[in-house]
Amino acid sequence: MQLSEQQQNAVNHTGSPALVVAGAGSGKTRTLTAKFSHLVNIGHDPKRILAITFTNKAAEEMKSRLIEMTGLKNHAFEWVRTYHSACLMILKQHCEKAGYKSPIQVFSVYSQGKLVKELCVKNNVEKKNANKILSAISRAKNFGNPEKYFDLKPGLFSINIKDLYDQYEERLKEMNSVDFDNILLKARDLLRDHTQIRDYYRKYFSYILVDEYQDTNNLQEDLTNLLLGEHRNLFCVGDDWQAVYGFRGSNVNHFIGFPEKYKDAKIFRLEENYRSANEIVQAANDLIDHNPDKMEKKCFSQKKGGVVEIYEFISDSREAEWVAKRIKGLNRQGQGIGFDNIAVVYRTKFCSLLFEKIFRSYRIPYSLKGAQGFFERMEVLDINSYLSAAFFPGDDVSFERIVNTPKRGIGPAMIKKIAAMRTETTSLQDAARIMVKDRVLTKKIHENLSMVLEILDEIVDLAPARAMEVVLEKTEYFEYLKKKVKTTAEFVSKKENIEQLIYTARSKNDLLEYLEDAALIREDKEDDDDQDSSGVSLLTIHSAKGLEYDTVFIVGCEERLFPHWRSIDAGDNAVFEERRLMYVAMTRAERFLYLTHTSYRKGEFARRSRFIDQIQECLS
Repeated sequence: MQLSEQQQNAVNHTGSPALVVAGAGSGKTRTLTAKFSHLVNIGHDPKRILAITFTNKAAEEMKSRLIEMTGLKNHAFEWVRTYHSACLMILKQHCEKAGYKSPIQVFSVYSQGKLVKELCVKNNVEKKNANKILSAISRAKNFGNPEKYFDLKPGLFSINIKDLYDQYEERLKEMNSVDFDNILLKARDLLRDHTQIRDYYRKYFSYILVDEYQDTNNLQEDLTNLLLGEHRNLFCVGDDWQAVYGFRGSNVNHFIGFPEKYKDAKIFRLEENYRSANEIVQAANDLIDHNPDKMEKKCFSQKKGGVVEIYEFISDSREAEWVAKRIKGLNRQGQGIGFDNIAVVYRTKFCSLLFEKIFRSYRIPYSLKGAQGFFERMEVLDINSYLSAAFFPGDDVSFERIVNTPKRGIGPAMIKKIAAMRTETTSLQDAARIMVKDRVLTKKIHENLSMVLEILDEIVDLAPARAMEVVLEKTEYFEYLKKKVKTTAEFVSKKENIEQLIYTARSKNDLLEYLEDAALIREDKEDDDDQDSSGVSLLTIHSAKGLEYDTVFIVGCEERLFPHWRSIDAGDNAVFEERRLMYVAMTRAERFLYLTHTSYRKGEFARRSRFIDQIQECLS
């Protein structure tokens, strides 16, 4: 693997913690992978190197590069994982110590939402607040200390979140389940409170590598500290100029404070951008210069001839029309830049609507990225809920979803009756089994409920793909789907999703392995592999992070849209993050970068963004 002198120096360094401050397009993933390979070459056991990536997709890519570079098999890199995936391994290994029975269930996004809505009803809180409550619970956990978080932010309007949080945690515990954030929180508590377990992992991991270090939150930082042995072999890579997840609880200060925390730390700077032309790199540098607290670096590129242009329009419809015409011109009927090498990026999702309309009328193929996650689609949730209810009899949420899907006369009133049979130690499914056994139901309901339970019993020991086929067959699911959807095209699309689901499941050996993977996949919300990638990409800037295109249009550059009004109202630090977001957007482009703003958006007067003024300044 060809490395630059700076990359090579970082790879060769050992003996103290190291931070690689890597500019956009400077080959940080290549450096991280080369570091891992180098450690194996000098005698480290690959199974004892913990390499943390931020998405499952990045972990898989890193593994396949390492297999190629070292000639070792996949299982040699079992600790190349996301924080969530690594912590789940630790939690499963010691679940009794953490107060759980094996196997632990990981709650899906759907199940979390359903549970919080139930608690809202129980506590006379409007269900429309469920998402806000879930976000607050998630932030409290990632803060690293939920109690302290709720002391600082006790309520949402008049809702007592702390109280709902306690009830939510209690229900999870009853179901022997953890939600996504609990994976980290419970693993952290386990390592913090059990010296023996902590010492075991500290001795076990001979080196810790962390990618995208600027995006770690307090909880992830705690975990890194707890796992780091006396050898202090820590190698972190990232770019504080691209820290854009503060709203999710990330804390860029861990990155900036690295040299302060590890006094003997070695800092390496990767400043050459191999992606973008120098004109784009310099404009982005000048913009980020307006942010005060950051790691200094001087990014540059050897490539010349980049274009950075700013355009103003009277209205958002004119803006969309101009973008469509410019894309047509750049594509030159397929002779110029390919549609799939062009992106239109925006700060918030609503901006895509006008572009979707105009692209259809101009016959420009496009794909909308970062739309609904694959595992959150109705048909996928239905099938996965059957598998989950079979494997985890205590999963009330999944059982309630499938007991009347397809419709079989077991509606909300009947579910209430079943729930009334529950005791402290029985689940909804246990109660249903008792009612079937005691024959206390009408003939039709008795038969239908028996059929559901028979399906669950039949699939529990099957391979995941076969279990799905049995569910589809026994429930006549495709017939139900045909009646449920409005158009043939929608039916075909949903059927294809199910076929894709079965195909994905074929690589898994048992239901537990499959269900864990499906629950962990949410980290890749923005990595939608299953989406059609032909055509112009329409996506939010957060979804565009890590991607690259020949040509990028950054649209909607107006005050209160970008920077977003919430960030303006929240104060300086939030605006600094918005500026970093603009930096991310600009550095996605290789050759052509266009920024647009309008005088009227959605019929209301709009003022051009301060970022446009700052970029204009450096262009002139």
